[in-house]
Amino acid sequence: MATLNDLRTKGGVIVTAVIALGLVAFLLGDLFSNGSVFTSKANRVGKINGQNIEYQEYAYQTEYVKNIYSALYGTSAFDAAQYDAIYNEAWNDLVMANAYASSFGKLGLVVSEQEVVDMIQGGFLSPVITSFFSDPTTRTYSPELLRNFLAQVESNQVAFDLWNYIKKKAVEQRLVSNFSTLVSAGFSASNLDVEHSTKAANTASQAKVVVKPYYTIADSLVEAPTKAEIKKYYNEHKELFRQKTTREVEYAVFSVEPSEADFAEAKEAVETLAEEFKAAANALQFATANTHGSVDNLYYAADKIAEEYKPYAFGNKRGQLYGPVLNGTTYTMARIADIRNMPDEIGARHILLSFDQDKLADSIVKALRGGAKFAELAEKYSLDGSAQNGGDLGKFAPEAMVPEFSNALLAARLNEVVKVESQFGIHVAQLTYRSKPVRKAQVAVVTYEVVAGDATIQVAANEANKFIATANNSSFAEAAAELGVAKRTARIRNTDRSVSGFDEARELVRWAYNNKTGKISGAMEIDGDYVVATVTKVREEGYMPLAEVQSRIVSQLRNEKKAAWVAEQTAGVATIEEAAEKLGVNVVDVEEVLGNANNIVGVGPDMKLVGALAAAEVGVIEAPLAGNYGVYVYVVENQNTKENATVESEKVRLDSYELFYINERIDQALSDGAEIVDERVRFF
Repeated sequence: MATLNDLRTKGGVIVTAVIALGLVAFLLGDLFSNGSVFTSKANRVGKINGQNIEYQEYAYQTEYVKNIYSALYGTSAFDAAQYDAIYNEAWNDLVMANAYASSFGKLGLVVSEQEVVDMIQGGFLSPVITSFFSDPTTRTYSPELLRNFLAQVESNQVAFDLWNYIKKKAVEQRLVSNFSTLVSAGFSASNLDVEHSTKAANTASQAKVVVKPYYTIADSLVEAPTKAEIKKYYNEHKELFRQKTTREVEYAVFSVEPSEADFAEAKEAVETLAEEFKAAANALQFATANTHGSVDNLYYAADKIAEEYKPYAFGNKRGQLYGPVLNGTTYTMARIADIRNMPDEIGARHILLSFDQDKLADSIVKALRGGAKFAELAEKYSLDGSAQNGGDLGKFAPEAMVPEFSNALLAARLNEVVKVESQFGIHVAQLTYRSKPVRKAQVAVVTYEVVAGDATIQVAANEANKFIATANNSSFAEAAAELGVAKRTARIRNTDRSVSGFDEARELVRWAYNNKTGKISGAMEIDGDYVVATVTKVREEGYMPLAEVQSRIVSQLRNEKKAAWVAEQTAGVATIEEAAEKLGVNVVDVEEVLGNANNIVGVGPDMKLVGALAAAEVGVIEAPLAGNYGVYVYVVENQNTKENATVESEKVRLDSYELFYINERIDQALSDGAEIVDERVRFF
C-alpha cells in the first residue's frame, strides 16, 4: 500500500510544499486582547498581537512539528535547514492559533465540513492534498494513493497523526487563500486612474528642458535648514524613517585552513587509498565506502562523459586509475566501474501494487503472459496515476526512474513482462521500447578533502583568543589595528541564518541579540572558522531617531531651498534659452517622450518630470520643478496623440499590476497591524 513510506520518500518535497503554502506570519492587530502581564520576559520567545508566547509553549509546539517531520522523513536526525523549517512552522502554527483563527472567524471566514470534504475529494482539491498524494512517477495527484493512505488511518497512530496534520494545513491554506481572494477583489483601478494612465500612455511630448542639478548649486547660496525646520520635517515624514529590529556588528575571522603539514599528511593517506582503490574488486562499492562526496552510479556515453575520464573509459588508458589529482583542497581519483551497451531511451508500462500484494503481482504476471490485456489490468489494480493511460509511462531515460525499476527493464527483452520491487511498491512492468544501444561507462569516483588538523585548528584558536584579550583591554577597533586583523561589518536581522559569506551563522546572530553594544564575544566556531564579534549598534522596531537621519533631512531641505533659489533666478524669463543662460547650463532638446516613460533621453529617469511634461500646457514656460536629482525649467513645444493604449487595455494592465504585489501588500499591512515581536533568536 502506498502510504507512510511513500510519503517519506517525498518528505523533502512535501515539507517544502506545505511551508510554501504561505501561512503569512502577520495578523489583524485590532481584533485581539493583550497577553498576560505575568509572563516573564526572560522566559518569553515573542509576542503575537500582544499575547506573550512563553518558551514552554513554543518548545511544545516545536516538538509536535518535529514529530510530524520525523514521520515524513522516517528519521529524527535533521540538519540545520530542516530544524529551521521546524522552528518556523511551529511559530507559524502559534501565529495562526493566536491571531489568524479568531480573526477569520470574526470576519465570517470559515471552512465548513462540506468544504473540507470537497477539498479532499471534490472538484476544488486543496493544494496541500495534491502535494502530499502525488504520483512518484508522473508527479500528478493520485486519488488511489490518498485512498490507500486513508485505509491505514484508523489502525496506525502515526498515519492518524499525519492525517490530522494534513487536514489542519489544508484548512489553514484555504482560509488564507479565501482571505487573499477577498482582499484582492477590492484591488481595482479607479476610473480616474485609468483615464489618467490612458492619456499618459497616448501623449507624446516634444520639449525643451533646462536641468540644474542640485550638486551644482553651492550650499552657500541658500540658508542652512534650522533646527525647527528639521524637526518639523521629521515629524511630518516619520514613516520614511521606520526601521526593523536589527543589530549592527563588527567581526573578525580567524580562518582555519589546512597547513603544509596537513597537506603532507593527506597526500600520504591518499596514496595509500589509491593503491587500495586499484586493487578493489568492486570499484563502485569501494568508492561508495570511501569517498568524501556522493557517488554517481549513472552510465555515460563518450560524448557525455567528463573529458578527463574519456581515455580511461574509451581510450588507451582503459583499466588504469585516474589520479589522484589535487584541485584546491580536494583530491580526486577514479576507476571505470562498468562498461555496457545500453539505450539512451526506453519505454514501458507498469502496474504498481503495494508491498503486501506479492501474490496478486504473480497472478497478474501469469495473466499477462497468458494474453490478458495490460491496460485493463492496470486500470483495475494499479495504484499509480498512469493507470488511466493503461499504465503507459511513455519513453524516458533509464536514469529518470529508480535504479531497481530501470535495471529490470534494461535486462528484459522487448515486450517481456517482469516483476520488480522498488521503494514505491511492487511493479509489474513491460518493456515497450528500446532505442539503439550505445556503449556507455560507469565511473567510480573517490574524493578526499584535505582538512585542517588539530594543531592547525589550535593555532587559529590561539589567534582568536589573543585578539579577544587585546580587545577586552582596549577596544575591538584598537585590537584590530594593533594585531593587523581585518574587520568585517554586517547588519543582522533576528531571523537571519547566513551572514556575509557564512552559511550557518546562527550562533553569531543569537550572540548579537543577547548582548549589548561594545561587548566582545568569545571565539565562535562558524563554518569551520573562528569568529570574534562586537555589537556596534542596536536598532529596535520603530522609528530611527532624529539624530541618525538628520543629515538626510538636511539634504532634502537644502534641495528644496535650492529649488526656490532657481525659481528666483528664472522669474520672469521670456524664453527657455534665457532661463538656461541665467542658470549657466544648456538647453536639452527632448524629441519625444511618452507620459508613461521610465526615462527621458538626455535628462535621465526622473518620473516627476515625465509626468509634468505630459500634463503641461503647450508653449508655456512652466515654473521650476523640483525633481529627484535637480531642478527643471521646461516648455512643451508640441504634443501628439498616439494609439498605444485603450481604456480597456489600461484597465487590465493597472489591475494586473495591483494584483501582482497583492500578497506582499497583504503581508505588510497585516504585519504593521499585528505588532509581532519575534524573540526566538534568544533561544533557537
